[in-house]
Amino acid sequence: MKKLSSILLCAILTLATACPALAVESQTELNTAAVHLKEQGIMVGDQSGDLKLDSGLTRAELAALLTRLHGGAETDPTHYTWACYFTDVPDWAKPYVGYCTANLLVTGYGNSMYGPYDSVTPQMACTVILRAFEYTDGWSYTTACPYAVQQGLIDYSATQEEEISRGDMAVLIYRAMQKQSGELDVPTAPVTQADGIVTASDGTITSKTITQGDWSREDFSQQANPDIFTGYYTRGWYNAIRQSILDRDTILAGNNEDDLNLQYLYAHTLVPDDPNELFYAFSDVLGRLTSSYIYQLGAESYTKNQYEYPGYTIIKVCRTEPLTEAIAYAQTVAKRLDGKSDAEKVMFLNDYLCNRIDYGEGESISYTDIFSEQGPVVLGQCGVYTTAFKYLCSVAEIPCISVLSENHSWNEVYVDGRWLTVDVTYNDASAGRDYYLLTTQAAQTDRNPEGTRFARELLVPGSTK
Repeated sequence: MKKLSSILLCAILTLATACPALAVESQTELNTAAVHLKEQGIMVGDQSGDLKLDSGLTRAELAALLTRLHGGAETDPTHYTWACYFTDVPDWAKPYVGYCTANLLVTGYGNSMYGPYDSVTPQMACTVILRAFEYTDGWSYTTACPYAVQQGLIDYSATQEEEISRGDMAVLIYRAMQKQSGELDVPTAPVTQADGIVTASDGTITSKTITQGDWSREDFSQQANPDIFTGYYTRGWYNAIRQSILDRDTILAGNNEDDLNLQYLYAHTLVPDDPNELFYAFSDVLGRLTSSYIYQLGAESYTKNQYEYPGYTIIKVCRTEPLTEAIAYAQTVAKRLDGKSDAEKVMFLNDYLCNRIDYGEGESISYTDIFSEQGPVVLGQCGVYTTAFKYLCSVAEIPCISVLSENHSWNEVYVDGRWLTVDVTYNDASAGRDYYLLTTQAAQTDRNPEGTRFARELLVPGSTK
Protein backbone atom coordinates (compact mmCIF):
# COMPACT_ATOMS: atom_id res chain seq x y z
CA MET A 1 0.00 0.00 0.00
CA LYS A 2 1.61 3.18 -1.21
CA LYS A 3 -0.20 6.00 0.45
CA LEU A 4 -2.11 5.13 3.60
CA SER A 5 0.78 5.11 6.02
CA SER A 6 1.89 8.61 5.01
CA ILE A 7 -1.45 10.40 5.26
CA LEU A 8 -1.44 12.96 8.07
CA LEU A 9 -4.55 13.84 10.02
CA CYS A 10 -5.76 17.40 9.57
CA ALA A 11 -7.10 19.74 12.24
CA ILE A 12 -10.63 19.01 13.44
CA LEU A 13 -13.25 21.05 11.61
CA THR A 14 -17.04 20.90 11.71
CA LEU A 15 -19.89 20.99 9.25
CA ALA A 16 -23.39 22.19 9.94
CA THR A 17 -25.10 19.66 7.65
CA ALA A 18 -27.63 17.46 9.46
CA CYS A 19 -27.71 13.79 8.41
CA PRO A 20 -30.68 12.15 10.11
CA ALA A 21 -30.35 8.86 8.20
CA LEU A 22 -26.83 8.06 9.36
CA ALA A 23 -26.07 5.30 11.85
CA VAL A 24 -22.89 6.82 13.32
CA GLU A 25 -23.11 7.81 16.97
CA SER A 26 -21.28 11.15 16.92
CA GLN A 27 -22.14 14.04 14.64
CA THR A 28 -18.81 15.61 15.54
CA GLU A 29 -16.94 12.50 14.45
CA LEU A 30 -18.93 12.41 11.21
CA ASN A 31 -18.14 16.02 10.46
CA THR A 32 -14.46 15.53 11.22
CA ALA A 33 -14.26 12.44 9.03
CA ALA A 34 -16.05 14.12 6.13
CA VAL A 35 -13.85 17.22 6.18
CA HIS A 36 -10.67 15.19 6.45
CA LEU A 37 -11.51 12.88 3.55
CA LYS A 38 -12.62 15.81 1.41
CA GLU A 39 -9.40 17.72 2.05
CA GLN A 40 -7.37 14.62 1.21
CA GLY A 41 -9.28 14.27 -2.05
CA ILE A 42 -10.57 10.85 -1.06
CA MET A 43 -14.26 11.77 -1.00
CA VAL A 44 -15.50 14.33 -3.50
CA GLY A 45 -18.96 15.80 -3.69
CA ASP A 46 -21.17 16.92 -6.51
CA GLN A 47 -20.64 20.11 -8.52
CA SER A 48 -21.66 22.19 -5.53
CA GLY A 49 -19.32 20.28 -3.20
CA ASP A 50 -22.09 18.44 -1.36
CA LEU A 51 -20.79 15.08 -0.11
CA LYS A 52 -24.36 13.71 0.23
CA LEU A 53 -23.45 11.96 3.45
CA ASP A 54 -26.94 10.59 4.01
CA SER A 55 -27.07 8.96 0.57
CA GLY A 56 -26.05 5.44 -0.33
CA LEU A 57 -22.98 4.41 -2.25
CA THR A 58 -22.80 2.41 -5.49
CA ARG A 59 -20.12 -0.15 -6.27
CA ALA A 60 -18.75 2.08 -9.05
CA GLU A 61 -18.49 5.01 -6.65
CA LEU A 62 -16.85 2.72 -4.12
CA ALA A 63 -14.15 1.81 -6.66
CA ALA A 64 -13.40 5.49 -7.25
CA LEU A 65 -13.18 6.17 -3.52
CA LEU A 66 -10.89 3.18 -2.95
CA THR A 67 -8.59 4.21 -5.77
CA ARG A 68 -8.08 7.68 -4.24
CA LEU A 69 -7.67 6.16 -0.77
CA HIS A 70 -5.26 3.39 -1.71
CA GLY A 71 -3.36 4.90 -4.59
CA GLY A 72 -3.05 8.49 -3.44
CA ALA A 73 -2.71 11.63 -5.52
CA GLU A 74 0.23 10.30 -7.56
CA THR A 75 -1.79 7.43 -9.04
CA ASP A 76 -3.24 7.90 -12.51
CA PRO A 77 -6.19 5.48 -12.65
CA THR A 78 -6.28 5.58 -16.47
CA HIS A 79 -3.17 3.41 -16.42
CA TYR A 80 -5.34 0.61 -15.00
CA THR A 81 -8.23 0.68 -17.46
CA TRP A 82 -6.81 -2.49 -19.02
CA ALA A 83 -7.47 -4.39 -15.77
CA CYS A 84 -11.21 -3.77 -15.89
CA TYR A 85 -12.43 -6.88 -17.67
CA PHE A 86 -16.02 -6.44 -16.52
CA THR A 87 -18.49 -5.85 -19.33
CA ASP A 88 -21.07 -3.87 -17.35
CA VAL A 89 -18.84 -1.04 -16.05
CA PRO A 90 -19.44 2.44 -17.57
CA ASP A 91 -16.46 4.13 -19.23
CA TRP A 92 -15.95 6.74 -16.49
CA ALA A 93 -15.59 4.00 -13.83
CA LYS A 94 -13.36 1.56 -15.75
CA PRO A 95 -10.04 3.14 -14.59
CA TYR A 96 -11.14 2.96 -10.94
CA VAL A 97 -12.55 -0.56 -11.12
CA GLY A 98 -9.40 -1.57 -13.01
CA TYR A 99 -7.15 -0.15 -10.30
CA CYS A 100 -9.11 -1.90 -7.54
CA THR A 101 -9.14 -5.18 -9.46
CA ALA A 102 -5.39 -5.03 -10.12
CA ASN A 103 -4.73 -4.35 -6.43
CA LEU A 104 -7.10 -7.10 -5.23
CA LEU A 105 -9.40 -4.67 -3.45
CA VAL A 106 -12.64 -5.69 -5.16
CA THR A 107 -14.10 -8.70 -6.92
CA GLY A 108 -17.00 -9.14 -9.29
CA TYR A 109 -20.00 -11.44 -9.37
CA GLY A 110 -18.71 -13.82 -12.04
CA ASN A 111 -19.50 -14.00 -15.75
CA SER A 112 -17.55 -10.73 -16.21
CA MET A 113 -20.16 -8.79 -14.21
CA TYR A 114 -19.22 -6.19 -11.59
CA GLY A 115 -22.60 -4.66 -10.69
CA PRO A 116 -21.50 -1.00 -10.81
CA TYR A 117 -24.94 0.38 -9.92
CA ASP A 118 -25.60 -2.00 -7.04
CA SER A 119 -25.69 -0.54 -3.55
CA VAL A 120 -22.73 -1.16 -1.25
CA THR A 121 -23.73 -3.22 1.76
CA PRO A 122 -22.00 -2.88 5.16
CA GLN A 123 -20.43 -6.30 4.54
CA MET A 124 -18.91 -5.11 1.26
CA ALA A 125 -17.72 -1.86 2.85
CA CYS A 126 -16.05 -3.55 5.80
CA THR A 127 -14.44 -6.13 3.52
CA VAL A 128 -12.78 -3.63 1.18
CA ILE A 129 -11.58 -1.37 4.00
CA LEU A 130 -10.10 -4.30 5.91
CA ARG A 131 -8.31 -5.29 2.69
CA ALA A 132 -7.14 -1.73 1.97
CA PHE A 133 -5.71 -1.32 5.46
CA GLU A 134 -4.10 -4.76 5.34
CA TYR A 135 -6.04 -6.55 8.05
CA THR A 136 -4.96 -9.91 6.75
CA ASP A 137 -5.74 -12.30 9.61
CA GLY A 138 -8.66 -13.23 11.79
CA TRP A 139 -11.57 -12.49 9.47
CA SER A 140 -13.26 -13.52 6.25
CA TYR A 141 -15.96 -12.02 4.03
CA THR A 142 -18.69 -13.57 6.17
CA THR A 143 -17.23 -12.14 9.38
CA ALA A 144 -16.05 -8.77 8.05
CA CYS A 145 -18.78 -6.76 9.81
CA PRO A 146 -18.43 -8.23 13.32
CA TYR A 147 -14.64 -8.14 12.99
CA ALA A 148 -14.73 -4.44 12.01
CA VAL A 149 -17.05 -3.74 14.96
CA GLN A 150 -14.66 -5.63 17.22
CA GLN A 151 -11.75 -3.52 15.96
CA GLY A 152 -13.68 -0.33 16.67
CA LEU A 153 -13.83 0.68 13.00
CA ILE A 154 -17.62 0.83 12.65
CA ASP A 155 -20.61 0.98 14.97
CA TYR A 156 -22.79 -2.09 15.28
CA SER A 157 -25.90 -0.11 14.24
CA ALA A 158 -24.27 0.79 10.91
CA THR A 159 -23.69 -2.88 10.09
CA GLN A 160 -27.40 -3.63 10.49
CA GLU A 161 -28.51 -1.38 7.60
CA GLU A 162 -29.26 -2.83 4.16
CA GLU A 163 -26.77 -0.44 2.57
CA ILE A 164 -24.02 1.73 3.95
CA SER A 165 -24.38 5.50 3.75
CA ARG A 166 -21.62 7.73 2.47
CA GLY A 167 -21.37 9.19 5.97
CA ASP A 168 -20.90 5.81 7.63
CA MET A 169 -18.32 4.97 4.96
CA ALA A 170 -16.46 8.19 5.78
CA VAL A 171 -16.34 7.30 9.47
CA LEU A 172 -15.24 3.73 8.68
CA ILE A 173 -12.31 5.01 6.62
CA TYR A 174 -11.45 7.78 9.08
CA ARG A 175 -11.30 5.40 12.04
CA ALA A 176 -9.13 2.98 10.08
CA MET A 177 -6.75 5.84 9.26
CA GLN A 178 -6.63 6.96 12.88
CA LYS A 179 -5.92 3.49 14.13
CA GLN A 180 -3.21 2.90 11.56
CA SER A 181 -1.46 6.19 12.29
CA GLY A 182 -1.60 5.66 16.05
CA GLU A 183 -3.17 9.08 16.54
CA LEU A 184 -6.04 7.52 18.44
CA ASP A 185 -6.41 4.20 20.25
CA VAL A 186 -9.84 3.35 18.92
CA PRO A 187 -11.63 1.32 21.60
CA THR A 188 -12.64 -2.19 20.64
CA ALA A 189 -15.37 -4.56 21.72
CA PRO A 190 -18.19 -2.62 23.42
CA VAL A 191 -18.81 -4.04 26.87
CA THR A 192 -22.53 -3.51 27.38
CA GLN A 193 -25.38 -5.51 25.98
CA ALA A 194 -28.30 -3.46 27.25
CA ASP A 195 -30.85 -5.10 24.97
CA GLY A 196 -31.69 -8.58 23.85
CA ILE A 197 -31.79 -10.45 27.19
CA VAL A 198 -35.07 -11.90 28.48
CA THR A 199 -35.24 -13.53 31.91
CA ALA A 200 -37.91 -15.37 33.87
CA SER A 201 -39.00 -14.36 37.36
CA ASP A 202 -36.44 -16.71 38.93
CA GLY A 203 -33.57 -15.14 37.01
CA THR A 204 -33.28 -17.86 34.40
CA ILE A 205 -32.35 -16.45 31.00
CA THR A 206 -34.94 -17.58 28.47
CA SER A 207 -33.87 -15.64 25.38
CA LYS A 208 -30.80 -13.84 24.07
CA THR A 209 -30.69 -11.75 20.92
CA ILE A 210 -27.05 -11.10 20.07
CA THR A 211 -26.45 -7.39 19.40
CA GLN A 212 -22.68 -7.30 18.89
CA GLY A 213 -19.81 -9.58 18.04
CA ASP A 214 -18.09 -9.27 21.42
CA TRP A 215 -19.61 -8.73 24.84
CA SER A 216 -18.33 -8.92 28.40
CA ARG A 217 -19.53 -7.22 31.54
CA GLU A 218 -16.39 -5.07 31.53
CA ASP A 219 -13.33 -4.52 29.39
CA PHE A 220 -10.87 -6.73 31.24
CA SER A 221 -8.35 -6.23 28.44
CA GLN A 222 -7.51 -2.78 29.78
CA GLN A 223 -5.63 -4.52 32.61
CA ALA A 224 -3.51 -6.57 30.20
CA ASN A 225 -0.31 -5.77 28.36
CA PRO A 226 -1.57 -4.20 25.09
CA ASP A 227 1.30 -5.79 23.16
CA ILE A 228 -0.42 -9.19 23.32
CA PHE A 229 -3.26 -8.09 21.05
CA THR A 230 -1.80 -9.01 17.69
CA GLY A 231 -2.95 -11.20 14.83
CA TYR A 232 -5.72 -13.53 15.95
CA TYR A 233 -5.42 -12.56 19.61
CA THR A 234 -8.05 -9.87 20.15
CA ARG A 235 -9.44 -7.96 23.09
CA GLY A 236 -12.78 -9.63 22.46
CA TRP A 237 -11.18 -13.05 22.92
CA TYR A 238 -9.43 -11.87 26.05
CA ASN A 239 -12.57 -10.45 27.65
CA ALA A 240 -14.67 -13.55 27.01
CA ILE A 241 -12.07 -15.96 28.42
CA ARG A 242 -11.04 -13.73 31.31
CA GLN A 243 -14.63 -13.30 32.52
CA SER A 244 -15.11 -17.07 32.58
CA ILE A 245 -11.87 -17.53 34.53
CA LEU A 246 -12.96 -15.01 37.14
CA ASP A 247 -16.49 -16.41 37.38
CA ARG A 248 -15.69 -20.11 37.08
CA ASP A 249 -16.96 -21.11 40.54
CA THR A 250 -20.15 -19.12 40.07
CA ILE A 251 -20.68 -20.73 36.67
CA LEU A 252 -20.01 -24.22 38.02
CA ALA A 253 -22.43 -23.79 40.91
CA GLY A 254 -25.35 -23.35 38.51
CA ASN A 255 -24.33 -25.75 35.71
CA ASN A 256 -26.92 -28.17 34.38
CA GLU A 257 -26.23 -31.55 32.77
CA ASP A 258 -25.07 -29.74 29.62
CA ASP A 259 -22.54 -27.68 31.60
CA LEU A 260 -24.62 -24.54 31.02
CA ASN A 261 -25.64 -22.12 33.77
CA LEU A 262 -29.02 -20.73 32.71
CA GLN A 263 -28.92 -17.91 35.25
CA TYR A 264 -25.49 -16.62 34.24
CA LEU A 265 -24.92 -14.04 31.48
CA TYR A 266 -21.91 -15.41 29.62
CA ALA A 267 -19.43 -13.19 27.86
CA HIS A 268 -19.12 -14.02 24.18
CA THR A 269 -16.83 -13.50 21.22
CA LEU A 270 -16.38 -14.66 17.63
CA VAL A 271 -14.23 -17.66 16.69
CA PRO A 272 -15.00 -18.60 13.07
CA ASP A 273 -13.49 -21.85 11.79
CA ASP A 274 -12.31 -20.13 8.61
CA PRO A 275 -9.36 -19.80 8.48
CA ASN A 276 -8.61 -22.98 10.39
CA GLU A 277 -5.59 -21.35 12.03
CA LEU A 278 -7.87 -18.87 13.80
CA PHE A 279 -10.00 -21.59 15.38
CA TYR A 280 -6.87 -23.53 16.31
CA ALA A 281 -5.32 -20.47 17.98
CA PHE A 282 -8.38 -20.01 20.20
CA SER A 283 -8.65 -23.70 21.09
CA ASP A 284 -4.92 -23.77 21.82
CA VAL A 285 -5.29 -20.97 24.38
CA LEU A 286 -8.12 -22.79 26.16
CA GLY A 287 -6.04 -25.97 26.20
CA ARG A 288 -3.12 -24.16 27.83
CA LEU A 289 -5.42 -22.98 30.65
CA THR A 290 -7.33 -26.21 31.26
CA SER A 291 -6.33 -27.90 34.51
CA SER A 292 -8.69 -28.80 37.33
CA TYR A 293 -11.10 -26.61 35.38
CA ILE A 294 -11.93 -27.25 31.73
CA TYR A 295 -12.65 -24.24 29.51
CA GLN A 296 -14.41 -25.08 26.26
CA LEU A 297 -16.26 -23.39 23.42
CA GLY A 298 -20.02 -23.50 23.43
CA ALA A 299 -23.24 -21.56 22.93
CA GLU A 300 -26.43 -21.05 24.88
CA SER A 301 -29.49 -23.00 23.77
CA TYR A 302 -31.66 -19.88 23.97
CA THR A 303 -29.82 -17.62 21.50
CA LYS A 304 -32.09 -16.32 18.73
CA ASN A 305 -29.80 -15.04 15.99
CA GLN A 306 -26.55 -16.96 16.23
CA TYR A 307 -26.56 -17.41 12.45
CA GLU A 308 -25.91 -13.68 12.07
CA TYR A 309 -22.61 -14.02 13.95
CA PRO A 310 -20.52 -16.83 12.43
CA GLY A 311 -18.21 -18.27 15.05
CA TYR A 312 -20.27 -17.01 18.00
CA THR A 313 -19.05 -18.67 21.19
CA ILE A 314 -19.20 -18.50 24.95
CA ILE A 315 -16.68 -20.13 27.28
CA LYS A 316 -18.27 -22.97 29.22
CA VAL A 317 -16.63 -24.18 32.42
CA CYS A 318 -16.67 -27.67 33.89
CA ARG A 319 -14.54 -29.79 36.16
CA THR A 320 -11.87 -32.21 34.98
CA GLU A 321 -13.12 -35.78 35.30
CA PRO A 322 -15.58 -36.33 38.14
CA LEU A 323 -13.17 -38.62 39.97
CA THR A 324 -13.87 -37.99 43.63
CA GLU A 325 -10.98 -40.05 45.02
CA ALA A 326 -8.39 -38.49 42.70
CA ILE A 327 -9.58 -34.96 43.40
CA ALA A 328 -9.64 -35.59 47.13
CA TYR A 329 -6.12 -36.99 47.06
CA ALA A 330 -4.83 -34.07 44.98
CA GLN A 331 -6.27 -31.79 47.62
CA THR A 332 -4.43 -33.70 50.35
CA VAL A 333 -1.23 -33.20 48.39
CA ALA A 334 -1.99 -29.49 48.22
CA LYS A 335 -2.53 -29.38 51.99
CA ARG A 336 1.07 -30.46 52.47
CA LEU A 337 1.99 -27.13 50.95
CA ASP A 338 0.60 -25.07 53.84
CA GLY A 339 3.15 -22.56 55.07
CA LYS A 340 5.39 -22.92 52.04
CA SER A 341 6.23 -20.13 49.58
CA ASP A 342 5.03 -20.47 46.01
CA ALA A 343 8.53 -21.46 44.91
CA GLU A 344 8.68 -24.13 47.60
CA LYS A 345 5.24 -25.40 46.57
CA VAL A 346 6.37 -25.74 42.96
CA MET A 347 9.49 -27.66 43.99
CA PHE A 348 7.41 -29.98 46.17
CA LEU A 349 4.93 -30.72 43.35
CA ASN A 350 7.77 -31.31 40.90
CA ASP A 351 9.34 -33.82 43.28
CA TYR A 352 6.01 -35.51 43.96
CA LEU A 353 5.37 -36.14 40.26
CA CYS A 354 8.92 -37.39 39.70
CA ASN A 355 8.14 -40.03 42.32
CA ARG A 356 4.81 -40.99 40.75
CA ILE A 357 5.69 -41.03 37.03
CA ASP A 358 8.44 -42.62 34.97
CA TYR A 359 9.03 -41.63 31.39
CA GLY A 360 7.90 -44.24 28.91
CA GLU A 361 5.18 -45.49 26.67
CA GLY A 362 2.11 -46.11 28.77
CA GLU A 363 -1.55 -46.76 28.33
CA SER A 364 -4.12 -44.05 28.85
CA ILE A 365 -3.47 -42.68 32.31
CA SER A 366 -6.14 -41.08 34.49
CA TYR A 367 -5.76 -38.79 37.47
CA THR A 368 -6.75 -41.76 39.64
CA ASP A 369 -3.56 -43.53 38.55
CA ILE A 370 -1.33 -40.55 39.36
CA PHE A 371 -2.93 -39.06 42.45
CA SER A 372 -2.78 -42.07 44.70
CA GLU A 373 -0.40 -43.36 47.33
CA GLN A 374 -1.26 -46.90 46.35
CA GLY A 375 -0.20 -48.80 43.27
CA PRO A 376 2.90 -48.82 41.09
CA VAL A 377 4.62 -45.87 39.46
CA VAL A 378 2.82 -45.00 36.22
CA LEU A 379 4.41 -44.59 32.80
CA GLY A 380 3.83 -41.53 30.67
CA GLN A 381 5.36 -39.17 28.16
CA CYS A 382 5.79 -35.41 28.48
CA GLY A 383 2.07 -34.67 28.09
CA VAL A 384 1.29 -36.70 31.21
CA TYR A 385 3.86 -34.81 33.29
CA THR A 386 2.67 -31.46 31.96
CA THR A 387 -1.04 -32.10 32.50
CA ALA A 388 -0.59 -33.53 35.98
CA PHE A 389 1.65 -30.66 37.09
CA LYS A 390 -0.81 -28.09 35.76
CA TYR A 391 -3.63 -29.84 37.61
CA LEU A 392 -1.78 -29.75 40.92
CA CYS A 393 -0.83 -26.11 40.48
CA SER A 394 -4.47 -25.28 39.86
CA VAL A 395 -5.49 -27.01 43.09
CA ALA A 396 -2.68 -25.13 44.88
CA GLU A 397 -3.84 -21.85 43.25
CA ILE A 398 -0.54 -21.23 41.49
CA PRO A 399 -0.96 -19.74 37.98
CA CYS A 400 0.28 -22.33 35.50
CA ILE A 401 0.05 -22.88 31.74
CA SER A 402 1.33 -25.49 29.32
CA VAL A 403 3.79 -24.70 26.52
CA LEU A 404 4.49 -26.79 23.42
CA SER A 405 7.29 -27.20 20.93
CA GLU A 406 6.95 -29.38 17.86
CA ASN A 407 7.45 -32.59 19.87
CA HIS A 408 7.53 -31.70 23.57
CA SER A 409 5.48 -29.97 26.27
CA TRP A 410 6.31 -28.35 29.59
CA ASN A 411 4.91 -25.77 32.01
CA GLU A 412 5.33 -22.16 33.00
CA VAL A 413 4.37 -20.96 36.49
CA TYR A 414 3.96 -17.48 37.91
CA VAL A 415 6.19 -17.28 40.97
CA ASP A 416 7.65 -14.26 42.77
CA GLY A 417 6.30 -11.83 40.21
CA ARG A 418 7.48 -13.53 37.02
CA TRP A 419 6.81 -16.48 34.73
CA LEU A 420 9.33 -19.31 35.06
CA THR A 421 9.83 -22.68 33.36
CA VAL A 422 9.17 -26.04 35.00
CA ASP A 423 9.82 -29.11 32.86
CA VAL A 424 8.99 -32.09 35.04
CA THR A 425 9.81 -34.54 32.22
CA TYR A 426 13.42 -33.37 32.00
CA ASN A 427 13.63 -32.96 35.77
CA ASP A 428 12.64 -36.59 36.29
CA ALA A 429 15.58 -37.62 34.12
CA SER A 430 18.12 -35.52 36.03
CA ALA A 431 19.88 -36.55 39.23
CA GLY A 432 18.75 -33.53 41.21
CA ARG A 433 15.29 -33.38 39.63
CA ASP A 434 15.95 -29.72 38.96
CA TYR A 435 17.31 -29.45 35.42
CA TYR A 436 14.51 -27.06 34.40
CA LEU A 437 12.99 -26.04 37.71
CA LEU A 438 12.00 -22.39 38.08
CA THR A 439 14.35 -21.24 35.33
CA THR A 440 14.10 -18.67 32.56
CA GLN A 441 15.28 -21.21 30.00
CA ALA A 442 13.46 -24.08 28.29
CA ALA A 443 14.82 -27.24 26.71
CA GLN A 444 13.04 -26.62 23.41
CA THR A 445 11.60 -23.75 21.38
CA ASP A 446 8.05 -22.56 21.98
CA ARG A 447 6.19 -23.05 18.70
CA ASN A 448 3.66 -20.30 19.48
CA PRO A 449 5.10 -17.57 21.73
CA GLU A 450 2.18 -15.23 20.93
CA GLY A 451 -0.26 -17.77 22.32
CA THR A 452 1.94 -18.26 25.37
CA ARG A 453 1.96 -14.54 26.16
CA PHE A 454 -1.80 -14.37 25.68
CA ALA A 455 -2.34 -17.29 28.08
CA ARG A 456 -0.02 -15.75 30.69
CA GLU A 457 -1.95 -12.50 30.60
CA LEU A 458 -5.29 -14.29 30.96
CA LEU A 459 -4.18 -15.76 34.27
CA VAL A 460 -2.15 -12.78 35.52
CA PRO A 461 -3.06 -9.50 33.76
CA GLY A 462 -0.05 -7.24 33.25
CA SER A 463 2.46 -10.00 33.94
CA THR A 464 4.24 -9.77 30.56
CA LYS A 465 4.88 -6.01 30.57
